[in-house]
Amino acid sequence: MKTQLASATLALCLWVLAGPARAAITARLSRSQITPGSTVLLTLRYDGLTTSEPDLAPLRRDFAILGSRSSTSVQIGTGSADSTEVDLTLAPKHAGRLTIPPIAWDGQRSPALTLTVSSSATAPGGGTAGPPGIFIVSHVTPAHPYVQSQVRLTVQIFTDEQLYRGTLNFSGHGAALVKQIGTDQYASTTRDGRSYQVITRRYVLFPLRSGTVRLAGPVLDGQVAVTRRASPWSGSFGGFFGQLVQSARPIEIRADPIVLSVRPRPAGQTSGYWLPARQVTLSAQWSPATQRAQAGNPLAVTLQLRAIGLTAGQLPNLAHLIAPPAGLSAYPDQPKLRNTMQGDDMVGERDQTVALIANRAGHYTLPPTTLRWWDTRTNQARTVSIPGRTLTIVAAPSGTAAAAAPAPRSVLPHPAPSESHAVPRRASTGAAVRRWQAVSAGLAALWLATIGAWLGTRWVRRRRAAALAVERPVRPDPARERAAFRDACTRNDPLAARRHLLLWASAAWNAPQTRLGTIARAIGRPEITALLRELERACYGGGNWRGEPLAQSLAELAPRSRPTPPRDEPLPPLYS
Repeated sequence: MKTQLASATLALCLWVLAGPARAAITARLSRSQITPGSTVLLTLRYDGLTTSEPDLAPLRRDFAILGSRSSTSVQIGTGSADSTEVDLTLAPKHAGRLTIPPIAWDGQRSPALTLTVSSSATAPGGGTAGPPGIFIVSHVTPAHPYVQSQVRLTVQIFTDEQLYRGTLNFSGHGAALVKQIGTDQYASTTRDGRSYQVITRRYVLFPLRSGTVRLAGPVLDGQVAVTRRASPWSGSFGGFFGQLVQSARPIEIRADPIVLSVRPRPAGQTSGYWLPARQVTLSAQWSPATQRAQAGNPLAVTLQLRAIGLTAGQLPNLAHLIAPPAGLSAYPDQPKLRNTMQGDDMVGERDQTVALIANRAGHYTLPPTTLRWWDTRTNQARTVSIPGRTLTIVAAPSGTAAAAAPAPRSVLPHPAPSESHAVPRRASTGAAVRRWQAVSAGLAALWLATIGAWLGTRWVRRRRAAALAVERPVRPDPARERAAFRDACTRNDPLAARRHLLLWASAAWNAPQTRLGTIARAIGRPEITALLRELERACYGGGNWRGEPLAQSLAELAPRSRPTPPRDEPLPPLYS
């Protein structure tokens, strides 16, 4: 009897001591094969009671952990221990046969697993793999564009799962200007025997440099629905009382990179304006239409430039196209910029009015206005032009400059005024005086208003000139000006960005810089020249401006040539 009691006691002690050893970690994948850009769910289960967390560091070598979720369950009635599960959403960093390494958790290690990341067409061993649940397809046209010309990009998201909070992120990363066009389109299709919802988004790109341009593909961030069966009870009652619980898991789908083989400006087109477009038109409207005015009065011409396949910001300053003869002065107004869509093409429009004034009478001949552009459809150089005009300026009438002399008063015989007639005559004289006083006061007020408007205009012009001017500090700090320049780009403030960029260059190159054109030529990079052109046009021409591409591309100032500006450097060379 004593022997049996000792044996039972020993068995109970061994069972109690062996209890912790029964704790183990299991691991499983939701799929053993996925395509690039897809995600997979890794579930780690710890059989036993623990308060620690698994060591996920080994996973981060080949995977990005997009999300995690843990749960603890207590099973009553079967005598089994507590368990903890951790669900991890993993996005592979590269294709191939990847290993899920053993995960250490509270002194235990999970078994290693294998995940194959391959294309959806061919599975390992030559078989056909199943298509992914969510993937992205991109199409570009043309694949060999000219530098700064339009490229159409169509991005399609295929999904057979319910998608929540989906956002598609894509940018040029300083190598291209990117603009989304239109609104997203939704459709349904069948592919490889599976039904998908298709979301289509369109962009236009403008590569800023020639050669091979590689852009990171669009990235889809969001969540998809996950439905699983869960029950607070174990044993045979679980199937009866179990409930379907719906939750969401994060996803990150990356499309393939977009690679463009960008052609440079053709031979013979390396100077002057560069306008690679599908169609360009130039027109002019005169006011007055007779093209005849008096000396000192303006003749206004409104130039209208329209280009299919370019943005309004890429169009040149139209005032620079007019070459007035001697004796005729040109005064340009602020341009009006518009971007619209014509089918899948961006259409940029720039309207600008120029006032022409001559102080002497005569005939003034304007030469034809010609603009060169490059036809991307036929790969040919073309021109648009406006015929020359002869403006007739006539002398101002001689009487308009001098005030009219008062008419002489006639002297008529009057009878001697009586007392009864004297009072009405004085009242009539006083009324006339009051009328002339009122007229004089009105003329004085009009004169003062004219002087005030003139002074106000001068004040506005001086403020804008002061905003565009750069006053070099005594000892500019390159680091400080660089930080101020990047901050201005972040705030999309073109005037502040221009001012701090010139100060930054002045301090870094130890030479005063007052023109962006000097910086563009000194750096010698076409993409920087294009971005500085956008900044200059935003400062002088108005319109919206995004500073992020310039801040990313101009991280450092590294001139290829000596940054010494020529004397009286004009603004137009920046656009050459």
